[in-house]
Amino acid sequence: MKIIKIVKTILLHFTILIIVIAFSGWVYQFMVHRGNDFEFIGGIFYFMYAFYLVLKIKNHRTKIILLGILYSLLALCTGMIFTELNEFALLFTTIINLIVQAFLLIKHPKSKNTQIWKSYLISLIITIVLSFFFTFLWLLSLAASGMPSNHY
Repeated sequence: MKIIKIVKTILLHFTILIIVIAFSGWVYQFMVHRGNDFEFIGGIFYFMYAFYLVLKIKNHRTKIILLGILYSLLALCTGMIFTELNEFALLFTTIINLIVQAFLLIKHPKSKNTQIWKSYLISLIITIVLSFFFTFLWLLSLAASGMPSNHY
């Protein structure tokens, strides 16, 4: 009985991985042949699988912190995809992510469950640190892209 359950779980994850890899490749090929600049939008399927794996975690505190990190990475990737439309799309998505994380912290007051509140606080702090770091790197790369090449 237990072996069948393990085989089913392995087959489920294998099927999901094949779907994730195939869909992202299909979306890439579709977008390239149409001549769009959003070739990498198929990468959203990787986040779908990551969110699926995190939501399967039983420990609520770990789930909250990992979801906060995934939200930060998703905001970063979404902002980088839409940079073609606006140079500051990364800042907009980062600010929206910080507002959502702060709202989640405020929504769960400390008086009800201290452990959950601390998890949301840790998630907000990690989000702030990642947001500052990635925004700094992105603005640094924007500044460096305007510099002339040093090849002689």
